[in-house]
Formats: sequence, C-alpha cells, structure tokens
Amino acid sequence: MTVTPESVIKIAKGEVGTHEGYSNGHWNNDQKYSKETPTLGWSNYQAWCATFVSWVAYKAGAANLFPCTASCLTGVSWFKQRGRFSEYPAVGAQVFYGSGGGSHTGLVVAFDANTITTVEGNTNTNGSAEGDGVYLRTRQRRDSYVYGYGYPDYPGGIVSADPKWGATSSGGSSAPSTSSPSVARYKVTIGGLEYGYGAKGSHVTAVGKALVAKGYGKHYAEGPGPSWSDADTLNYADFQRSLGYSGKDADGVPGTSSLKALMGTLPGASKPKPKGYEPFPGAAWFKRNPKSPIVTAMGKRLVAEGCSAYKSGPGSQWTNADRESFRKWQRKLGDAPRTATGGPVVSSGTRSRSRRSEGNSP
Repeated sequence: MTVTPESVIKIAKGEVGTHEGYSNGHWNNDQKYSKETPTLGWSNYQAWCATFVSWVAYKAGAANLFPCTASCLTGVSWFKQRGRFSEYPAVGAQVFYGSGGGSHTGLVVAFDANTITTVEGNTNTNGSAEGDGVYLRTRQRRDSYVYGYGYPDYPGGIVSADPKWGATSSGGSSAPSTSSPSVARYKVTIGGLEYGYGAKGSHVTAVGKALVAKGYGKHYAEGPGPSWSDADTLNYADFQRSLGYSGKDADGVPGTSSLKALMGTLPGASKPKPKGYEPFPGAAWFKRNPKSPIVTAMGKRLVAEGCSAYKSGPGSQWTNADRESFRKWQRKLGDAPRTATGGPVVSSGTRSRSRRSEGNSP
C-alpha cells in the first residue's frame, strides 16, 4: 500500500488524547512510543516528542521517510542532508521548533496563510512547560518559535506552501524546483543582528516592510515576517541591484552599505549618548550684567528644570528674569528664602551654601 501524507496523519490523529504515565504528583515520560519503536526502547522516561513522530512513521509504514530518533536536532540534520528542509509548511511534514529546531517537534496535518495545525506528542495546551500527552495544536506560522519543516519523500508528492517545490500530478510537490537560479543561503551579522536565510527577529520583519515600501516586494507570497526566507533574499537582491551592485554584492544578503541605504540607519548599532549639560563656569562670569552664550545656556537649563521666570527668552544678556529663575532653582534645591538670592555660585557638589559666596552674585 502506497504511503501518503493522509495515511501518516490518520495514525497520528488516532493518538490524540493519549497520555504518558503519572506518579508522585507528576507526569513521568513513561509512554508506549519508545517501547514500540525499534531501536528507541532506551528513550523511555525521556522527552518523547521526536520519538512519537518516529513511532507514527513506523506504524504507518513510512519509517524510511522519517528519521528514527529521539532527538529533534538529529531530525533536522536528517532532512537537511537530503535536501528536504524548508521554512514553509507542508501537509504531512515534520515541523521543528526552537533554536536550531532542537526544542520540540510534531506533524503538520493542515495549514493556511497564517497558521499550522499539528499533532504533537509530549505537549499540552495549558501553557505549562511540562508536556503530558498527544494533542492537536494550532500555531502561528510566523511565530519565531517555528524553526522549519522536514519534507518526507512521499511517493505521491507533498502539498507545500514553498514556491520553490515543483508541483506534481497529485497537486503536491516532490522536489525543489531547479528552474530558478540558486538563492543565497547564508547569514551575516551587522550591528549585532543576523540577516540572511534563517535569521529571525523583528528586525527581519522591519527589513521586509522597508523593501515593500520601496517597491521591492514582488517575491513575497504572503508578506514579510520575522523569519528570513528566500523571498526576503530575492527582494533584497533586487534592491541591491537598484543601488548598482552586481555579482556577489547583489546576492540578496545584506551588507552594511545597502542596509543603511534601505533603513536610513543601521539597526542595532549603538546610539550616541545624549549630550549632557556643559560644566558651569562659576559666579565670576555673572558680575556686572554680563552678556555671554553661557548666560543663554544657563537659562535654557533653568527652563528645562521647570524654574523659568521668563516672559521671553532666555537670551545672552543677564536680566532680572534670569535672577528670578535662578532663585526658583535655589529654592527647588531647598535653600532658605533669604539665602536664595538668585546669584550663581560654584558648587562643590554638596547642598551647603556660603552667604559670602551668595553675596558675590550680581
């Protein structure tokens, strides 16, 4: 009997509701899937999401189409070595989650423009980190937790959202299309952020939106998202060529110059620290009604501190408005009314004031 995505999915769905063992007040990872899958008996009492997929493949007669492993990372590597890994979902594909795909896995039973529906073992639906059974789950396709999908080599093809996989007579896809030129699949780090195939984050979405805004979004089928796809690479290559780049400089993986040209600044780059107040020069500058940029600077600082008595200004000429503003500042610091005369002094960094120093005010 020919193995199909539907026959594999039927086996997986039949397990929904099955739970692992429970003892001493906790779920204990004791389950039948390790015991019933050849070579994986040793994995009982351990995390079993990958073991569940291996069991499903074995029971469906599709053991040669899936990796037989208890390790999610081994599963990712198995599909990638065969050139059957994609960032797009497909019916009957094995989905991998987390960093490098090593955190969790399950089987895709359906997908639409925004979500994937899966059957997953060693999980739950209550938000707890402790999985306890087999569940039917619905997840967001563009969630950064979704790493990618392994495509089993079903004889009749596989229904995929990946535009690079060629269509088959069954309406699915059997292999990546070779009619398009190869797409660059490496990453670079700029300003502490990754760009290129497999990069993830809000900065990836920002780049995609910037490309669309500039008219370079024709390769998106569903719009930019937080996972860097081949569509991002192709659109970025179009943008690079618009800047006059060619060859490897226009392969769709960002460089510092093109990224700055697209975004206006380099995301993640350190921002300059806000300029602080200039040092205060002391009372000697304020004798006999001085006129100086320093007077203006002091007035602006007083305004910023909410101590303004200005009707207009401040300006470079010392006036009674400056004196009254400075008096407000002194009172804000806690000076008594008779010592808050409105005259600047050089401060030692303490709150104490000398009446003699205050007497040097203009």
